[in-house]
Amino acid sequence: MSDQEQRPQGTAPGQTGRLSLEQHPETGRNHQEEYAAEVTPTVPANAPVDVRDVTNRTRQAESNAADLPRGRGLAYTALVLAILSLFVFPMLFGAVALVLGIISYFQGNRALGAWSVILSLISIGGYFLLVPLYA
Repeated sequence: MSDQEQRPQGTAPGQTGRLSLEQHPETGRNHQEEYAAEVTPTVPANAPVDVRDVTNRTRQAESNAADLPRGRGLAYTALVLAILSLFVFPMLFGAVALVLGIISYFQGNRALGAWSVILSLISIGGYFLLVPLYA
């Protein structure tokens, strides 16, 4: 038998069909590199931990949570009513969405409040433009 008939398909000449544990199954090359040392930060194992830093971060997180805008549910309610007013009861849902949008805007939810005000104004304006055509 020739050398080509004995070796399995896909193996290089001089290689047998089996790969050792050190060889990559697709390329057949040795891969014994270790990458963990390259991405691990270099901190000594016996480095002291500064407890004050952890408590300062906790206080900062609590103060950031207090700075978040209030009434996010009110803003989402205004937005849902504004979208709903485009399809049904534009004067009722549009007016309520307009008022709730203005309140949520001044409470700190500027984007949601602005979107609900804009959509409710479009809905109310469309109502006033289309009602004379159908009456």
